[in-house]
Amino acid sequence: MGLRDRAVTTVYLAYSIQAMAQSIIWQWMTFFVKHDLLVGDFLLLTVAWSAPALVVMFATNAWGSISDRLGRRKPFMIIGFLGYASTFFFYSMVNDVFQFVLVGVTGAIFSSAALPMGQALLTTDTDQKGERLGYFLAAQSGGWFFGALGSGLVYDIIGMRPLFLLGAGLGILATGSCAYFVRDIPFQRTRREEEKSFRELIRIPGMSRLVSAVGLSQVGMNSVSFVMAIIIVDELGGLTSYVGFANSGATLIAVLITGYIGKIVDRRGPVKVLIAAFAAYIIFSFGFAIVTDPILACILWAFPIYPLSSTATSALAAYITGEDQRGRAMSLIYGAQNTGTFAGPIIGGLFAQFLFGAVQPISWLNMTFNIIALLIGISLLRLIGSGRSNET
Repeated sequence: MGLRDRAVTTVYLAYSIQAMAQSIIWQWMTFFVKHDLLVGDFLLLTVAWSAPALVVMFATNAWGSISDRLGRRKPFMIIGFLGYASTFFFYSMVNDVFQFVLVGVTGAIFSSAALPMGQALLTTDTDQKGERLGYFLAAQSGGWFFGALGSGLVYDIIGMRPLFLLGAGLGILATGSCAYFVRDIPFQRTRREEEKSFRELIRIPGMSRLVSAVGLSQVGMNSVSFVMAIIIVDELGGLTSYVGFANSGATLIAVLITGYIGKIVDRRGPVKVLIAAFAAYIIFSFGFAIVTDPILACILWAFPIYPLSSTATSALAAYITGEDQRGRAMSLIYGAQNTGTFAGPIIGGLFAQFLFGAVQPISWLNMTFNIIALLIGISLLRLIGSGRSNET
């Protein structure tokens, strides 16, 4: 197996392990804060979820710039994996929401390096960016499936703190896998005098609209996803195992279809796939706003829309930038996604606290934000076509 084959395959392995660790943790974060740390206020739940994302918005851009300048991806992947592992370990020790937020924002400084560096490495020296990113998401989805399903089945039995430790252990395993197996794919370094600033990067045709559309869509989805377990268990009366079934169902389907989605992105162009994703989010959010049965809510949640959005977003960013800009481009996209992770729960929490008195109606906000994202996506189609361009 050649260097590039090994580089690609081993990246999939490391991120699959890390995804398993993340899925064990993330689906229960606000549920843990509400029930174990005894926080009933929607705004405090919002802060617990959103504060780390605010840090990621800025830290990830710094990591991307340093990576492009040094011509290396692997060291920053290791930094990111260690950031996740340490965060999960210290989560197991917290006793109040202040400690929870402190651990989260500190860990986010380092964990923010992981995802964009993996994506940047995979899209180096290849015309099959969509396919590689599709299989990358499929590998992550495999990890998400086992993590979400397993933690959903045992949450009521062992509680959250042992799951935090399990997530930390898997983070260490992902770090070791990356350190031992992954090899950097070389690319030409950015010289300081030639390096484009993020302001110049955002002026690349289509980039500002892509960032805006992704950010708005993620504002909508994260306004709901941060309280998904609360909706299904507390408001619709479902079992905690339903949460694991819903998330693992979505990821299992993603494992099966994401590689094919990547090929569609390469053939049809990422803009069209992104438009389809926004339209699907609109349909989903309408259904999730009116559903009254927890099982139906789980079925709706299991619809695998995120493979469309994630693969198309990263592929389009890769297509419109050069390899020496790739780290910053992926970091810019990751920052936009975390803008949604930060702002979505805040907006959702405010509406839940002062208008709705519940969290399920936040789905109407999700629909609204994705309608706006859809309109921006359509304008992208007019600006740059399908988005399938030659390497720059």
